[in-house]
Amino acid sequence: MKKNIIIAICLIAFTISSKAQSIICPPINAFEGEWRYINGQDTIKVYLRAKDFTILNMGNPTTIGTLWGWHEYKKGSTIVESNYANRFITLPSNSSTYIAANFSISLQIPQCDTTRHRIVGDIADLSQCRESKIVTIDYNTNHTQLVWKQRHSSGYGFLNGCKGMTLPSSFVLTKQ
Repeated sequence: MKKNIIIAICLIAFTISSKAQSIICPPINAFEGEWRYINGQDTIKVYLRAKDFTILNMGNPTTIGTLWGWHEYKKGSTIVESNYANRFITLPSNSSTYIAANFSISLQIPQCDTTRHRIVGDIADLSQCRESKIVTIDYNTNHTQLVWKQRHSSGYGFLNGCKGMTLPSSFVLTKQ
């Protein structure tokens, strides 16, 4: 009887631990701060902040180390698009406190695997109906440069008439 109770307790503990998954990723903090790209008249500023974010995955909470971001794109002294003023707002901790309009960038290090030097996520194209672009970033070992690449998902512009991409499809950001 005592053995059955111990087995039952172990099964309950295993069930609880397997339902609450977490990919907390302390290395993601190295990417916080301002990043900049300058090429002729074009200037892109990206500001990133890290915070663990919890979502419900089929009813189970999953916590992921997330980089939240904002960007500003200028041609000369003209601001083409920007939500940079929001960069110091309170960060969401879960899906119920998330408001999409407060951010333009959401990034993660897949499975917190830093050996691949890769960050993935998305950016909202503020000038193109906030259409989401898929972002893949490769970073150097000292975390001072990000090679940013973005592309459209399939179905881009369907039903809303948005065309093109405001930011370049590829650029290199340098930590400021």
